Amino acid sequence: MLFKTRDIFIFAIIAAILVSLVLLALPWPRKRQRWLIAGVATFIGWIAWNLLLNETDAVGFDVDAAVVQASWQDAGSGVLAFVVSALALTVYEPKELASRVVGTAIVAGLVAFVFDIFVL
Repeated sequence: MLFKTRDIFIFAIIAAILVSLVLLALPWPRKRQRWLIAGVATFIGWIAWNLLLNETDAVGFDVDAAVVQASWQDAGSGVLAFVVSALALTVYEPKELASRVVGTAIVAGLVAFVFDIFVL
């Protein structure tokens, strides 16, 4: 097992809270609880990615690169936060500009990625 399941869930909650707080500082996500949608999506993406790594025993994904000090595991958390946030916001706001949806999802992905560099 790569990570304890308890740790995955605890850090997923923290990542979701961090994403929500960062998005609350921006005007578009603040309206209509979009910050909450992205926070919940980050939680789901984080858990999905890290439980998948645990289930497949993908220990090679958790090795930091020498130059950037980040691993594929870290990057995957950010990517899944981005993808799930983009999908959730698209479903929640189907007539909204793609630039706003994708921009918000990018922020969620970056926050999750940077946070994951320091915790798992």
